[in-house]
Amino acid sequence: MKRFKPVHGILIVVVFVVGVFILSGGLASRKYVRVSPGPDKLVHIDVGDLGKDQIRFYRFLNRGNQEVKFLIARDQQGEIQVGFDASETHAKVGRGFRLEGDWIIDNKCETASRLEEVNAGGGGCKPVPLEHRVEGQQVVLTQDDILKGWRLFN
Repeated sequence: MKRFKPVHGILIVVVFVVGVFILSGGLASRKYVRVSPGPDKLVHIDVGDLGKDQIRFYRFLNRGNQEVKFLIARDQQGEIQVGFDASETHAKVGRGFRLEGDWIIDNKCETASRLEEVNAGGGGCKPVPLEHRVEGQQVVLTQDDILKGWRLFN
């Protein structure tokens, strides 16, 4: 019988860690676009090139170093849907959501809900809606409305 060498143990641990990283979405992690408020405490985001059933993720950071993650998507009907990248149920886990077709999927429990229901809210495993207004091709958010979701991320 051959003897187990320490180098084999190290290789097993490395393979395990890489496997867990890949399975947890480490290589396919979403890219957050950083946004900050202007002097008027408003955030303007251009969504003119956002197609139907597309989603973008944003990371709000203000001078007080308060970070809030949110998403903007366009549903099948062309309506803009805006919500925090967290649900009431799984906010502290920090796994957020992903889009598959016209379904938004909670990355923690794999619960799916319709993309067009984001603005309506509903609790549970759905994204918490974020107050916004659409002006032409821009989504306008106030710093105060964004910071209402800070509790989900700290």
